[in-house]
Amino acid sequence: MLLFVPIESSFAIAVQHDVDLFEFAWSKRVVIVTPSTLLATLKTIASIWKKEQQTRNAIDIATKAGALYDKFVGFINDLNKVGDNLDKAKESYSAAFSKLSSGNGNLVGRVENLRKLGAKTGKQIEQKFLIED
Repeated sequence: MLLFVPIESSFAIAVQHDVDLFEFAWSKRVVIVTPSTLLATLKTIASIWKKEQQTRNAIDIATKAGALYDKFVGFINDLNKVGDNLDKAKESYSAAFSKLSSGNGNLVGRVENLRKLGAKTGKQIEQKFLIED
């Protein structure tokens, strides 16, 4: 808290009569200011408040940056799992399709033989799926 004494000479006389006046006020969290010290004191207070706000902002930025980093690491890990699962799905697809279309007695060859023998069909298997044995 600030205690403004508008007449400096009055403050000077008061301090002469009680040299501990300033310290007593300070101990009670009161700063005595006069016209010559008021502006400097207010600028000091404004500067301290500005530094405090900057410190709070820096702490907030650091906290949010840490949370963003953690979220990003989680996203990378999840995306890596998606890639792994896509690879596994491709492998499973290739294995299943291989069983369907390759080797003696494969299903594609067997149903194509049925068409060649005269089965009534409305569609035909694409040539790329027909592997000649």
